[in-house]
Amino acid sequence: MSMKCCPDKVDSSWTGDDRQKRLLLLTSSKNEVAVRGSPDNSSTQPFKGSNQWASLERYLEKYKGFHARLPLIVAETLLRTDPQIELPLWLVNMFKDCRSERSWRMTGQEANPALLFRLYVDYGRYTEATNLLLEYIESYASMRPVDIINRKRPFAVWFPYTAIQRLWFSLEELISLGHMVDQCEKLKELLHGALHRHLGLVKVDSVDLKI
Repeated sequence: MSMKCCPDKVDSSWTGDDRQKRLLLLTSSKNEVAVRGSPDNSSTQPFKGSNQWASLERYLEKYKGFHARLPLIVAETLLRTDPQIELPLWLVNMFKDCRSERSWRMTGQEANPALLFRLYVDYGRYTEATNLLLEYIESYASMRPVDIINRKRPFAVWFPYTAIQRLWFSLEELISLGHMVDQCEKLKELLHGALHRHLGLVKVDSVDLKI
């Protein structure tokens, strides 16, 4: 059912470098956090009136309670079948639904933001991966004062640091190869700033806990 939503496949004649250049520019929505005004508008857009997409959403909502990994399986199938495809918002939201007001982790359920982040990195969707991470870091930093005490509890916050490191190294590799240098530098700048602020808050929280 997922594969039927991907009528357009990536041309098998493309080289790996060609794919990498195109995938880097793919974005997750019109309201980009990391890179605005991307010149690449060729990504496959899920058509709202498509019977295939509507059926996929309906069945996934119906059966994800029986198999918690279904959103992950569907997302990976879509990206593997068509690496250029833009995941529909309803599917992305299934990964984000595990977040509650009292938890700022990117993990928890079998379909969680950390797994979506890793998928983005695995398939070269570096802009989308950066945007997702920034969203959660900003949520962590801008919570209501009444909730700060919950943030400071041990293990209340968790981010996929290993996958973040992979993202950073992938951007550096593209820069060293001379591919999309300006955009990769912009993503690195955003990542560095967000992580610096995040780790600063974690340090302050840790000091408060010791006191």
